[in-house]
Amino acid sequence: MFKDLKHLLLISDLDGTLLPSDKRIPPEDLEIIRQFQAAGGRFTIATGRTYEAASVYLEQVQPNAPVILYNGAMLFDPVKKQPIATLPLASSVRQIVRELLDWNPDMGAEILTADGIYVIRLNAVERQHIATCGVSPVFTDLAHAPEDGWLKVLFALEPPEVDRLAAYAASRQDTEVEYVRSADVFREILPAGVSKGTAIARFRDRLADRDTQIAAAGDYDNDLTMLQHADVGIAPANAQPNVKAAADLVLPDTCDQHGLPRLMQQLMERT
Repeated sequence: MFKDLKHLLLISDLDGTLLPSDKRIPPEDLEIIRQFQAAGGRFTIATGRTYEAASVYLEQVQPNAPVILYNGAMLFDPVKKQPIATLPLASSVRQIVRELLDWNPDMGAEILTADGIYVIRLNAVERQHIATCGVSPVFTDLAHAPEDGWLKVLFALEPPEVDRLAAYAASRQDTEVEYVRSADVFREILPAGVSKGTAIARFRDRLADRDTQIAAAGDYDNDLTMLQHADVGIAPANAQPNVKAAADLVLPDTCDQHGLPRLMQQLMERT
C-alpha cells in the first residue's frame, strides 16, 4: 500500500488525528516523527487552524513539506514562515454572514484572515474555542471587520444547533462558498471549491518528485476530501464513521493511543 519512505509524503490533520485529547503531542511521538523524516519520509500538517493557532505544533513537528492551513485556503511555508498561496472568500460573503447571524442571534462567529482572527460574536462555545486554541483575537462586530482577505468564517454552536445551521445553509444554495463541519460544535464557510483535498491537488503541482505518494490522515468531515484526493487515505480508530468508510486504511488505535505515530514506526521498520 505504501511506497518506500523517500517517495512518501504523509499529511496529518491535527485535532483528533495527530493531537490526543489533551492537545499535547507526547515526546515519544515527536521522536518518531523526527526519525521518520531523518529516514527520508516527508511529514506535514493539514488543519483548519490559523498559523497562530497551529504554530506551537509546527515548531515541535518541524514539517519538511508545505503546511495546509485554514482547511485549505492557505498553503504555508514552515521554513520561511510565510504563505505560499492564499484563496480568499469573495466580498459577497459579508452579506451571507450578516444573514446567518440574523438567522441565529445566539451563534458565535469569527472571521479568519492571514493577519489574525476577528471575533464578531461571542458565545460560550466560541469563548471555549479561543481558550483551547490559545489565540489572541480582535473582538469587533461585522461592520468593523476587515473589508477583504477573509480565508474562512467559523460559526460556533451547540451540536443540535449546528445541525439546524447545516440544514438552513443547504436550503440557501450559496454557490460562492463551501459549508463544512469541522467539529461537533463548528460549521465553517470556505471559498467555493476550496478544501484540504483541493490543497493536496495544489501540492501535486509543486512536487519535483512525480513518483511521490501522498498519504493523508484525518478523523472528521473536513478531512474527507483530503482522504479522497490522497493516494492513501488513513483514519484513526476514533474517526467519524463516514471518514472511516472513505479511508483506505483504518488504524487500530485512536489519537489517544498514538495511532498515527505507530503507523510511522511500522513504516520505518519495514525499510
